[in-house]
Amino acid sequence: MELLVAMLLLVLVSAMLYSVLNTGIGFASKGEARLARIERDRSLLELINRQIQGAWYDVLLKKVRLSVNDNYLQMVTTAPLLNRDAGVVLAVYFYDSATDTLYYTEKKDFYNPDYEKDYQPDRTEMEVLLKGVGGISWAFDNDQGMLQLTYGGMEYSLAVRCWQPETL
Repeated sequence: MELLVAMLLLVLVSAMLYSVLNTGIGFASKGEARLARIERDRSLLELINRQIQGAWYDVLLKKVRLSVNDNYLQMVTTAPLLNRDAGVVLAVYFYDSATDTLYYTEKKDFYNPDYEKDYQPDRTEMEVLLKGVGGISWAFDNDQGMLQLTYGGMEYSLAVRCWQPETL
């Protein structure tokens, strides 16, 4: 009888230890997934901010070479992601809401007149930057020189360093 009671107590203690251990493992995996998502979001925001800070001011046109239309964000920047040795590139972001995917490409020949305001690259030549973005949108306030970025339910205002107000 004593042996049965001892075995019963051992089983109860083992079940409690397993429950605590299993709960701890579950919390740890949720925490790791959340940290990975936060790091991914932070990296994307830092990339866009770095490229906005390096946006190129066209002296001839007297404006920053940055445009926003539909789901595209385009800018001529001195902070490339893919072609780091290129110096100045045309960086193009495209958000496909149907697949919840953010695409990215760079063009070394940023001065090409084909890459004007309404240019939209072929999606097959773009790289997948992020999947499962959860929605991203942008708007450029030319009066203030600010890119308004909405991502992950948060709004961010990114200032263009070389922006100059238009003179009359």
